[in-house]
Amino acid sequence: MPALQQVVANWLKDAEAKAAQGGLTQADLQALQQSVQGTQPRQRLLYLHTRTPSITAPIVGMAQHEPIKGGTDTLHTRNEWPYVTVHDAVIDGWQIVAFPNLMAPYDDRELTYVGYEFILQKLEEIVNE
Repeated sequence: MPALQQVVANWLKDAEAKAAQGGLTQADLQALQQSVQGTQPRQRLLYLHTRTPSITAPIVGMAQHEPIKGGTDTLHTRNEWPYVTVHDAVIDGWQIVAFPNLMAPYDDRELTYVGYEFILQKLEEIVNE
């Protein structure tokens, strides 16, 4: 469950118990408002390289970039990849923001990049604590 939804779900659970015992207070409502204002959407990026420009082509390379201060890029080894194809990532909620450049065919002997690069994103609420 995304962070904001979890915050609201927890607040509602507590509010139901308080309502059963006599009601909510102004402080309860202020706490909810602070929780909602303390969240912000952050962009997660996933770079997937495939053998062909198809979203169902096998992935040959992957890098993940998280919106964490001081964070570093995450390069996964092949056996750690959470997806086999770009389509698998889309099913998991990633959105394609850039499709591969189709100007040059895939041939790693002559090009300086690996495969066809798809850039995907997920916008997720992160609670500031």
